[in-house]
Amino acid sequence: MMYDGFIMKTHVTTLTERGQVSIPADFRAELGLKPGDKLLWSASGDKALLITTVEVPKRKTFKSALGFAKTFRETMSTAEWMKILREGEEDDDE
Repeated sequence: MMYDGFIMKTHVTTLTERGQVSIPADFRAELGLKPGDKLLWSASGDKALLITTVEVPKRKTFKSALGFAKTFRETMSTAEWMKILREGEEDDDE
């Protein structure tokens, strides 16, 4: 197929009753698509769709917060942190 002077590789796929389509294997391989990857679908004129890959930032999880907190545990013990925090409370009362 030609588009603006460029030869485009094309495939015909079938839309299922549930509105699903399969991405041909060679396109998936070329684009490095894996199960779970996100795709952005955009209507582009009359009966045309533009499908692009998008990167969705990973959400921070509770486990990642624990990993961050670990950096502080390595510098002081819990007892040392508690002492500093309690001393801070006393200073606020003055």
